[in-house]
Parts: sequence; C-alpha cells; structure tokens
Amino acid sequence: SDSDFAKNPDNRKSVGGHVVYLEGAPVSYKSGTHKIVELSVTEAEQSEAVTCAQTMMHVKRLLESMGLKVKLPMILEVDNKATVDLANNLNTGGRTRHVAVKQYYLRELKELKILEVRWIAGSENETDMFTKNLHRPDIDRHGENFSTDEEFG
Repeated sequence: SDSDFAKNPDNRKSVGGHVVYLEGAPVSYKSGTHKIVELSVTEAEQSEAVTCAQTMMHVKRLLESMGLKVKLPMILEVDNKATVDLANNLNTGGRTRHVAVKQYYLRELKELKILEVRWIAGSENETDMFTKNLHRPDIDRHGENFSTDEEFG
C-alpha cells in the first residue's frame, strides 16, 4: 500500500493506493483520494494500509468460503517506516493517539498471525503508480503486473 500525503492542492486530502495479489497476480487494486484530511504522513500511510488490510481480509474470506486454505500470515508491504513500526509495536505515543484505532486493527491481525506488516523501499513499491506521477521507466517496471500486452501502455 502507499499514500501521497496532502497531494490534492484544493482540499489537501491524500491520494492512496494499494494492490492485493493472489499467487503473484493482482486480484484487487485501487487508487483514489482519501475521504478525510489526514494530519500526518504516517496517518495517511496507515489509513491506506488499513484499507489494504480490509481488502486482503475480504479476499481471504472469499477464498475460505470456497473451501480453499489461505497461507498465513498474509504480507502487507508499506514504504513508511513509522506506519510499519506502529503496526508492529504496542506503544501509542501522544503524537499518534489520534490514529490509535487503526493501529489496533493492524496489530490485532498481526497478533492473530493473519497479517504481517513489512517495510518495502519506496522505489520497489508498485503502488507508487497509483499515488504519484512517475517517469515512463518506473511506469513500465511497476505496470508489468497490470498489463495484458507485452508492453505496458
């Protein structure tokens, strides 16, 4: 998952995006402006991470309803260290108390061994193409999984 903090110049809402994969193939992806104005980069990233985790849980329940087993933990990659640290740490600091509910959702999934939250370098995060204007080489590299043609575009 990824978010671009306060990107919209008209209302300062963040733009977020995420991709959910099943066996290396994208089964769900989303890009859009967040519904609320977040107060920090971490809050924006965490908001999108939670949205991604909810989609991952939907796909998990769908597969299980068909009698399929899902290997756990599922992996959620986020390119914001603070978001990863908050999801993997049991402390809620005074400056992040306003996002505590979302922290607890991710932590609960982690403690139940349903989800593992990992850091990924921004340059490797495919969801950048849903949140930022990228140069053509980055679009080609990130877009490989989303194209039916030999070349993306």
